[in-house]
Amino acid sequence: MKRALTLQYTIQFGELAPYAAAVAEGRALASACRHCGFTAFPPRVICPTCQRPDFAWQQLSGEARILHRTAGSERAFGLAQFTGAGTQTVVRLHAIPGGAPTGRLIAPRDELIGLWLGADTPDAGKGH
Repeated sequence: MKRALTLQYTIQFGELAPYAAAVAEGRALASACRHCGFTAFPPRVICPTCQRPDFAWQQLSGEARILHRTAGSERAFGLAQFTGAGTQTVVRLHAIPGGAPTGRLIAPRDELIGLWLGADTPDAGKGH
C-alpha cells in the first residue's frame, strides 16, 4: 500500500543565513576563521582546524575543481573543492561536459536546497 506524505517546514539557518542567501543568488560566501585563517565552503560556525567559533564572511570566486563525479539518468553530482576553501563538498552538476575539470557556482535550478555547479563561465546556464 502506498500513501502520499506532504510536509511543510521552515529551515532556520541562524548564523548561516548570509550563506543561504548568497547561494540562492549563485554566490559563494565562505567562513574564514579569525584565529587560524582556515576558510571553509560551505561555511562552518566552528573552525574545523582550531575548533574556535570566531569567523568572518569571505566572498569566494565561485570557481570549483571537480574531484569526482557520478551521474544517473536525470542528474549528475560531484565532489568539488572551491577555489580559496580548504574543504570539499557535494554539488549538483548542471550542463557541465563529462570531462570538464571545473565549474562555477550557480543559483539552484529548482526549489531544493543545495549547491549547483554550472559550466565554468559566469553566464552559463542562464535561462534554464
